[in-house]
Parts: sequence; structure tokens; C-alpha cells
Amino acid sequence: MIKINLASSASIGTGASLGASLGISSDSFLSPDQIRKEAMKRLVLLLVGPLALYIYENQNVPAKVADLNAKNQVLAELQSYNSKQAASVAEIKKFKEDEALIEARISALEKISKDRQREIRVMELLQTVIPEKAWLTRVQISPEKVNIQGLALSDYEVSTFLEALTKSAFLMDVILLNSSEVVQDGVTLKKFEISCLLERPQ
Repeated sequence: MIKINLASSASIGTGASLGASLGISSDSFLSPDQIRKEAMKRLVLLLVGPLALYIYENQNVPAKVADLNAKNQVLAELQSYNSKQAASVAEIKKFKEDEALIEARISALEKISKDRQREIRVMELLQTVIPEKAWLTRVQISPEKVNIQGLALSDYEVSTFLEALTKSAFLMDVILLNSSEVVQDGVTLKKFEISCLLERPQ
């Protein structure tokens, strides 16, 4: 009587199918235990790569993330600093523009003040040196010259007045433009016109 060990056959069949699924040739006549060991080896080899990558990520990625966060924080601080500096630069520029405007106004006021002082000095000089028998009918003062018109009883008063103006420290090129006789209320008078340059302020 012949007995067939079905369990052994089933084990062999299972081992063969497992070996076939793992790419192990059945021609090598490996036992099921050997096939399982070979399968475990290949499985371990397959898992080594992902496991190494996982370990690498766990060791390096957190440090790199922390470094990136630190750099982002520094960048944010620099951007904030630059923004504040830009506002400061704008304020300084506005201040300089206002300062230049104020200086221009002060300069204009100083010029007006100097011009008025020159006019006052000219008027004071004219009142001081005008002869008693002469009087002025018109005085025109511009930034560079003075034009004087008046009447006198004689040529002597005119020449005396002209000489006094010539000796002035802040009048130059004193010239008698014309002198003529006019009659007013039956009296003959000398009508004169004098031009002179104003000394430029230093």
C-alpha cells in the first residue's frame, strides 16, 4: 500500500510559489526554510534604503528647518530695519529741503534789510549835506544807483551839494546830468539832476 504525504507536498508547493514570487528559481531545489531566509534577506535589502533615508531626514531636516527659520527671522529684521531707515532718510531729506527754503527766505530778508539800510543811509546823507538854499523834488533809489532831482537858488548851492555827495563813502561816480534855470513865482531858480552809483555791499 502506497501512502502519499500531502502535507509535505503542500509545503513544497507553497515554498515553490513563494520562491517564484521572490524571483528564486525552483531549479535550485531550495527547501521552504531556505526560501524564507532568502526572502527575508531580500526584504531587508529592500528596506535598507528607505530606512537610511528616514534616519537621514530625522537627523538633518530639523536642523535645516531651524536654520531656515533663523534666516527668515534675520531677513524680516533687516527688512524692518530698512523700512525704518527709509523713513528716516525721507525725514532727513524733507528737513534739508525745509532748511534750504528757510535759508533762502532768511537770505532774501537780509538782502531787503541791507537794501533798506542803504536807502536810509542815502536819505540821511542827503538831509545832512543838502545846502540850506536848496531842496529836493525827487529821489529815486534803485539797487545800484541813485537819481536826485532838486532846485537851488544858485549854481553855488548845486556845486556845494555835488561836492558833498562826491566825498561820501558809499556813493560813487557822482555826475551832474543837467542844470538849467526855471522861474517859479517870479523867482529864477536852478533846476538840477544828479546821478550816482551805490557802493555794492560786501
